[in-house]
Amino acid sequence: MRHSTHPRLFLFVLFLSLFLNRHSNAQTGKATNPGIRFLPGDFQNAIEKAKVVHKPLFVEIYLNGCPHCEALAPVLSEKAVGDFYNANFVSWKAEVNSKESAAFQKAKGVTYPEFPILFFFDSNGDLIHLSNPADRPTRQKFIEEILLVGKIALDPLKRTGSYSARFAGGDRDLMFLINYGKHCKTIKDENKLNEINEALAKSLITPQDKTSQAGFYVLQRLINDYENPLSVYFFSHLNEFKSRYPAKDVKEAGEAILYHSLYGSKADSFSVNEIIRMRKSMEDLGVSPQDASARLLLKELDAYMRDKNTSGAVKRFNEYRITAPSLGTADYAYLMKYFNEKSTDTSYLTEIPVWASEGICLAKPEELNSKQMAGLYYELAEAYGIMGQKQVALKNAEQALGIARTAKEDLKRYEDQIEKLK
Repeated sequence: MRHSTHPRLFLFVLFLSLFLNRHSNAQTGKATNPGIRFLPGDFQNAIEKAKVVHKPLFVEIYLNGCPHCEALAPVLSEKAVGDFYNANFVSWKAEVNSKESAAFQKAKGVTYPEFPILFFFDSNGDLIHLSNPADRPTRQKFIEEILLVGKIALDPLKRTGSYSARFAGGDRDLMFLINYGKHCKTIKDENKLNEINEALAKSLITPQDKTSQAGFYVLQRLINDYENPLSVYFFSHLNEFKSRYPAKDVKEAGEAILYHSLYGSKADSFSVNEIIRMRKSMEDLGVSPQDASARLLLKELDAYMRDKNTSGAVKRFNEYRITAPSLGTADYAYLMKYFNEKSTDTSYLTEIPVWASEGICLAKPEELNSKQMAGLYYELAEAYGIMGQKQVALKNAEQALGIARTAKEDLKRYEDQIEKLK
């Protein structure tokens, strides 16, 4: 005869079974998330795991507060996505501002042009693919997009690791160029990015092309050369872009182009007149003349020095002194050092005592015995030494040493200067 179970006892047993099962899973580390299982620890740990299991490594870099990253997160937790990625990859992720992310960037020499960004490495740790997935109108479409990204990463003929051969073979499809450009920007290959940008300028020919969403995206994300035809059109038609896109976005796009030009691989090739044009372009973007002048001062001085035109550099700095609202002791100490080291003739020397006097007058009480003040007197002594006025030079060198001693600076260079002047 079968014995029936009391309903209340049955429910209790069922509850206890479910509880123990969940507790057991937690103790054994069995994953309850149906999505991608991301490894804990750092990037090196993930690479070592990928080597052991002979699988590629998938890396997600996300930014807290980024709406695109927040839209991606639930997609990566979907079962279909988890089933595919867990079967084909070892996975690891890091938040942009974490120490793990900083270590990853240093180890692989990459930057993050936009977020989220997905990296794929082979089991040896070599980058084979990367992607910046875009939001999709539905969850299902987004799932399909992320699955496609993974499938492409597994295909040697389609992943970004194949782009170099495709470009060399003449592929000039617009989306291909954009994706290859993002790849090169991420791995910091500026020379190849310049080539791609030239190809993009040949693809986006008409005014409609250049002001289109694709054209503006290229300007925002990829163009790094003020002289690129797309840049030339952009800066000469700013009002046209401002009428189509938010003024803030237009300003940021222009400033990024100028920044990359001024500090990129062509930085040392611009003439004084070209940098002055850049300063005017910066003002056209909405930067105040004073701020634009401050940002480009050193670049203009460098251009004058390349032309062996020290007097031109002196004139430019003196003009800046008149209008600059925020020059201080540290600025004068730095620029005196700059002229002492980079000038190709002695035409600047008579200005050094004037600049030193102004720097001393501008010193705040806490700066009177600072490293900056010691440096200012050191450079003043250097200038007098070059002028042959050794007694005045020695006096200022001793002043520099005394301040450096009070500021608890390393005294060697100050002592060496005095020894040289004796």
